[in-house]
Amino acid sequence: MIKALIFDFDLTLYDSSSIKPFMDTRQWPIVYKNIHNCSFYNGAIDTLKSLKKNGFKIAIVSNAPRIYITKVLSYYDINIDYLVCYHDVQHHKPNPQGIYQVLNYFRINNKEALYIGDNDIDYNTAYNAQVQFFGVPWGRFSMRIQIINFKIIKESFV
Repeated sequence: MIKALIFDFDLTLYDSSSIKPFMDTRQWPIVYKNIHNCSFYNGAIDTLKSLKKNGFKIAIVSNAPRIYITKVLSYYDINIDYLVCYHDVQHHKPNPQGIYQVLNYFRINNKEALYIGDNDIDYNTAYNAQVQFFGVPWGRFSMRIQIINFKIIKESFV
């Protein structure tokens, strides 16, 4: 039974595409000044609140810096249960270290977590941690990952 949902942040929950060039070049002061120019994907905030209300633990595992994500979460008044960011791990995604930290924090096993992401790196992170994966529909995946994700969804309803 799923007890925790682990999300990637950028381009999974939060549409940061307009500031991505500044993130890629580590121009963090410009990124912070433009947080208000980005937004969460439609329904993401309500989904997070609903999941928490229904007893699910919510975590974020991201390769982005903690200060950036905490600024965004604070700006939008969003509370999550646990956050793992770039400087919290020695080995970054697709290495599963961040997911393992979440599992340890919540004291759950890999079968009790679902990782949600937007790209092949996220899929490979979940695969390496042996947790279930869901790819958001607006994500960019290789054809191989799209087929795998479709099969998982299809099997869930059969």
